[in-house]
Amino acid sequence: MYAKSVESKQTAQNLLAVLEKQEQNAFVIGYAGATKMVMAKHVFNPFTKLNYFNAGKKMLNKAISKDNNNIELVFLRYATQVSAPSILGYNDHIDTDKKLILNGLSNQKVDEEMANTIISFMKQQALTPEEKQQLTGSAK
Repeated sequence: MYAKSVESKQTAQNLLAVLEKQEQNAFVIGYAGATKMVMAKHVFNPFTKLNYFNAGKKMLNKAISKDNNNIELVFLRYATQVSAPSILGYNDHIDTDKKLILNGLSNQKVDEEMANTIISFMKQQALTPEEKQQLTGSAK
């Protein structure tokens, strides 16, 4: 649902409703935060956009601070940071997150579908030759 929420406001709203009913662990809080940031894309009012984005950012960062080894959450933050307009200033963790993702893909058990999503996204980023090699070695 999260991937589809990027293009669909209704899907984003539905995902937020589903997440609200779940146990509020780091994973759920992280996805709720990322989805709130996506909601910023779907609203017109600049004040509302900024409110969604900042609330989501706070939630996602809180989730990662609770579970900083969760590659999926780190990837959500990385993907958001590299996609967010630079005026928002949400780029503090790009390099650290990229390293965690590249190391985590080869060192941790990551769901195959999620690993493929991460690898596909990372291949579109500016990577050093060493990072490209590390990513290739992580392919499942």
